[in-house]
Amino acid sequence: MNGTSKKVLGVVLVCTSAIGFLLSIFLLFQVWHYRQPVTEKLQSGLDHASSILQTTDDALAVIDQVVNNVLTSTLYIDEATSALAQTMQSTSSFMDSAGTFVGEDLISTITNTQTALSSAQTSAVVIDNILSSISNIPLIGINYDPKLPLNQALGQVSASLDPVQESLKNFQTNLNSTQANLQELTGQISTLDKKITTINTNLVQAQTTIYRYRAQVNSLISSVDKAKASLPAWITSIAWLLTMIILWLVMTQIGIFVQGILLLAPDRRSQDIPGENQ
Repeated sequence: MNGTSKKVLGVVLVCTSAIGFLLSIFLLFQVWHYRQPVTEKLQSGLDHASSILQTTDDALAVIDQVVNNVLTSTLYIDEATSALAQTMQSTSSFMDSAGTFVGEDLISTITNTQTALSSAQTSAVVIDNILSSISNIPLIGINYDPKLPLNQALGQVSASLDPVQESLKNFQTNLNSTQANLQELTGQISTLDKKITTINTNLVQAQTTIYRYRAQVNSLISSVDKAKASLPAWITSIAWLLTMIILWLVMTQIGIFVQGILLLAPDRRSQDIPGENQ
């Protein structure tokens, strides 16, 4: 390599190393200059994220309270509906028994009573005839002339029981109709109770989901807090790592600079040879 080429290469190396050295110093200054602002900026971002997560957790807590209140109300409604359905079922059974008692047992009793009264009325006719005959004997002195003979009185009693049977039949019909309506209403209430039970199941599942979300949010809040606490140490560690890399580059640039200076220096061996420059 001739002298001119060496000088050109030396100038390039010196200029390049000088620019690299200055750039490295500038980067080193920027690393430590922006270390604190970057740390504060990232901490501010983590604070904002933590605030958002905390707001989310508060919102989930409110939703959980609302769901819990609704669940409490629906559980009460479920219990009341079940009790009402049982009561109506018992009432329906009672009406069925009452209808049987009124429409069958009482009517049977009245029929038997009328039969007994009919037999008694027959006997009463005989007794009335006997007493009437005895009262016609002058020597005995019996005056038997009732305003209402016994057989007629018994017949009136038997006849007065006829409307009672009709009333009892109508009462049985009304009870049966009411029982049918109660059974239909009981079925509707049972369907409503099943729907409320389904709603309660969904509410419990919603509560479970809310608990999981809150657990995840709290875990994220804890992670953000830990990251915020360790952030300054991480940023400082990165700054030192970059500093070491830049210092290594500076040493490299110094080596290149020295090599360039050596290329620019005159060759002493050529100056020592007599007549070389003549």
